[in-house]
Amino acid sequence: MGILDKNLSLRNRNKILVGVWEDEDALIHAAEVLVHKGINIHDIYTPYPVHGLDRIIGVKRSRLARVAFLCGTTGLILMISMIYYMYVVDWPINVGNKPVRFTPSWIPVMFEGTVLCTAFGMGFFFFWRNRLLHGVKNDLLDDRQTDDRMIVAIETTESMNQSEVIEMMKSNGAVETREYVNGVQTVI
Repeated sequence: MGILDKNLSLRNRNKILVGVWEDEDALIHAAEVLVHKGINIHDIYTPYPVHGLDRIIGVKRSRLARVAFLCGTTGLILMISMIYYMYVVDWPINVGNKPVRFTPSWIPVMFEGTVLCTAFGMGFFFFWRNRLLHGVKNDLLDDRQTDDRMIVAIETTESMNQSEVIEMMKSNGAVETREYVNGVQTVI
């Protein structure tokens, strides 16, 4: 698996059952019921963070912290190399008979370079990993998922009883259910 995860995309999926919720408590309860029944939830889309959903549906911990550490280390190495080259190799100046080696005056430049590379690296990799790069079409199951609705997407399998899943979603607070097949949505 590369850093750009194709499994996050809704394109090229067989059939997706979509449930729409208005209340986050009902959504949490419905997700618990669906997972308890053995139904694999593809993803849940909410306009704001709903705490606890990631543990319920089994989302793995993000690797963004590792990327941040690698970007910060890269920035620190680049700054040390740049300062050493400029101060010792390219233009060594003996100012006040100070030695040409690491001095405390290097620390602010190294710190700022580390922070700069970490910030830009994390921003770039975050957008790349979540398919938010320029020109990539958004996967929106409902326009209201960025506004005030919470969406549950369940990818169907051949052994799944779809009418039972839809009935479970409706009985647990879904205000509307849909089928999503090859980019076409049908209200159920």
